[in-house]
Amino acid sequence: MKRWITTALLILLVCPASAIAQANVKIEVDAKDKPLEIKGWLGEENSLISNIRLTAAKEDITAWIFLPSDLKRQEGDEIIGRQQVELIGERKLEAGLPKDFQVKLNDVKLPGTYKGQIEIFLPKQKRSEALVIPLTVKAKARPALVVKDSEPVQLQLVRCNWDCGLAHLLLPDGAFQSRRLIYLDNPNQATISLTNAVVILQGKLTNYQITQTELEYPPNRQLAANAIISLPLKWERSQIPPDRYTGAIYLTMEGREGRLAIPVDLSMRTGPAMPIFVLLVGIVLGRLFKYMQEKGIPQADALAKIYETENMITQVDQQDQEILTPMVNKVRNSVTQMDLETVNADLAKIKARRNCLDSLRKIEQQLEGMEQDPDIGGETGLLAKINEARKWIKFENDDKAKELLQQIQDSVAKLNNVMMGAEQQLDPILTIAANKAATAISTAVEQNQSAIFAWLRRLLIVIAGVSDELRAEATFWVVRPLLSLTLLVGLSLVGIRALYVEKGITFGANPFSDYLELILWGLSADVASRSLSNLASQENQN
Repeated sequence: MKRWITTALLILLVCPASAIAQANVKIEVDAKDKPLEIKGWLGEENSLISNIRLTAAKEDITAWIFLPSDLKRQEGDEIIGRQQVELIGERKLEAGLPKDFQVKLNDVKLPGTYKGQIEIFLPKQKRSEALVIPLTVKAKARPALVVKDSEPVQLQLVRCNWDCGLAHLLLPDGAFQSRRLIYLDNPNQATISLTNAVVILQGKLTNYQITQTELEYPPNRQLAANAIISLPLKWERSQIPPDRYTGAIYLTMEGREGRLAIPVDLSMRTGPAMPIFVLLVGIVLGRLFKYMQEKGIPQADALAKIYETENMITQVDQQDQEILTPMVNKVRNSVTQMDLETVNADLAKIKARRNCLDSLRKIEQQLEGMEQDPDIGGETGLLAKINEARKWIKFENDDKAKELLQQIQDSVAKLNNVMMGAEQQLDPILTIAANKAATAISTAVEQNQSAIFAWLRRLLIVIAGVSDELRAEATFWVVRPLLSLTLLVGLSLVGIRALYVEKGITFGANPFSDYLELILWGLSADVASRSLSNLASQENQN
């Protein structure tokens, strides 16, 4: 009995001791590695690797079990199989000596956050006694954005204010947009963190650099996975000077080396009001040149001849000036009213009448002291005929004046025949003067008769109702102005389209050359319209 009791006591003493000894043999993990976190980039060798530090307590451990679980993706149902989790290193631990092992994930396809666990225990331990280490894997994919917009981003805008209504008639709607969406394709299954976005644009002609005052940069944001994302690019058209701006949008993303550059080509033109005004100025200048060529210069030449005639009149007798001055004033009024057709003829008549009056004045001077002679001073004498000739010249009745001058010429010749002796003969100048007066007044009469015949011919044509005359009048008053106006408007529209709408994407950046081209176009448009209208009128007349 005593022997049995002793044996039982020995068994009880041995078994708890071995159990306690086995319980004291265990593996400890460093506190910083629990939970264990692995971070890395997909597609890069040896990226998804992390270190775990283990320590054997009490005794050396020559073997132990590494048991990972499947890792489930938090963003979906995808799983990293347990066979893809690998422990690198010899599984031996010396008591109390920490040792690092590598935990590596192989063949991970999708980015995201995966969670699972690792169990570490001795071969003789129960699984319930295993060391459980939570495992988190953060697999990231390098950003691979693809720009869906055309490269470079083309923008053709207009800087208008009160003339925007007019600009809408000339330019497409794209010229008035105040924002542009930049489309980016993120083909990866991971979101992309956009950390910075900067737009750098500089004018080619003015070197003006666009700042945040004129352009609002795209915001920093998270770009969704496997999606096409739009980034807004906004600007203030009224703040951007006319020019062609080139540069790029630079996007900085987390995990991407370098920056994504999206080229931008922005063209800004000024509003259409000033270009149209300058074009009209060119047209007006063309009209002014036309006026100077057709009316202005002839009018100035006519005024110069009037001044010459007036200067000539100032050299004659005061009574003759009183006769001739109203005639000159009448011609001046015609010049002022742009009636230049008969100016030269009228001035020629005035000069002829002036010569006639001058000759009559010389005859009177030669006849001084002979007033007692009935043939000279009588009621029908030579002096009376001279006064009457002046009266008809004053009334511009050249026909009557011509008759009297012929009589004066005959009377002077008769007096020369009657006078006896060289000292008593009249000065030969009288005959010459009488002849000059008759010749001058005859020229004026012929010019009057030509004008009368031309007027009579026009009157007869109008009364007869000749179709050619009516057609010519209709061409002059209706067809020609209408055709000229149509051509002028058409050529002006072509000029605005060519120099402003199509080629003027940066109109206003170089004001001198831009507006000079419009002025020259206006001049050429007016010249072309007048040439075509004149050609049309000539064809109609033919």
